[in-house]
Amino acid sequence: MPPGPDALRLASLRVAGVALRGSGYPNATNTLRYLRAAGVRIVDQADWLPEGLHLWKALRASPRAKIVLYVRLLFGNAFSAWRVVVASRRERLITYVPYPAIFLLWWLSWFPKALRPPLVADAYISIWDAAVRDRGLLGGGRWSDRLLRRLEARALRVADIVLVDTTANREWMIAEFGLAPDAVSAVPLAIDDDALLSLPLPPARAPLRVSFIGTLVPLHGIEVLIDAVRHVQQPERIIFRFIGDGQDAAKVERAMAEGIAGLSWERPWQDHEAIIAALGESDVSLGVFGGAAKAARVLPFKLYLALAAGRTVVTQPDFSLPEGVPTPPFLTPRADPTEIASGLLALSADPDACRAAALAGRSYYQQWLGARGVLKAWQGVFERLPAQ
Repeated sequence: MPPGPDALRLASLRVAGVALRGSGYPNATNTLRYLRAAGVRIVDQADWLPEGLHLWKALRASPRAKIVLYVRLLFGNAFSAWRVVVASRRERLITYVPYPAIFLLWWLSWFPKALRPPLVADAYISIWDAAVRDRGLLGGGRWSDRLLRRLEARALRVADIVLVDTTANREWMIAEFGLAPDAVSAVPLAIDDDALLSLPLPPARAPLRVSFIGTLVPLHGIEVLIDAVRHVQQPERIIFRFIGDGQDAAKVERAMAEGIAGLSWERPWQDHEAIIAALGESDVSLGVFGGAAKAARVLPFKLYLALAAGRTVVTQPDFSLPEGVPTPPFLTPRADPTEIASGLLALSADPDACRAAALAGRSYYQQWLGARGVLKAWQGVFERLPAQ
């Protein structure tokens, strides 16, 4: 990890709110790990949720489980807001609010600005957009849909700096929630990359091992990918491994019932160590094939993992990046099953090209998306906000 700039070594940061962590939400804890290593003093007052908790699964759980989560998000953040205000009277520190930041920010919005510290919100992606458009949890158009959107807009306007993952998401957030353009920054996400960077590059071998790791949602273009697998069906040249679950799981279930050659599926979500092992056994990692709209606004965690692991990334040409980051060395067939299948078959016939793409991807990650990129972004955060 590169040493932190002087602006980081002299900085202090308070962490607050009910926050997510673990393999599904690695950004906040790894951001703090990078900052500590760079010399930032961290005052951690966050209420961290259990590592195995996945927000969207919890919201589809039993009524009792959902009530417990709602109470913790709403009233736990109310208590955290009070702690932030009281602590800021003693020591006014820049305060980082990890994802999902909007619940603490909403409570803080009711305090006068003079009582609030400078706030940095990890918005990552919109809660409202993910809940309503991606997963249909609130049944679009209902009062709960509109209420959540208003809550998120009010909350994000309180933050001095809103951190998102890509420039396209930045523009969308500004337009959708009426945020000030100079208050929203698109920065790299932070992952636990030590073990990934230690993985050896895949050898030239047959068959080519292609993995899909992620939630089975429309954003990822599951139907497109399954159709691409149907087009290949040459297990002597390519084998496919799907890892993950989600609302489009039925499409993978049908493919498995058909007995498609060269396809395996592990439905339970895997922890970080298991994902590293799966990437270590892969040659190629499949990205996002959901077409336009949100799929073109994101650069998912799984692509960070694949780049750091030195795996060839195959994803659609429509994607977005953090600010100031050049185009990565992805292979980019259109979100078309035939084109994806043809591209993978060409890779299977050219192991040197596959290895070159893997090596270029790892080098790109280290230069632009790893600790170096995250610390550069946070140096800008500390330079922009009022002195402590």
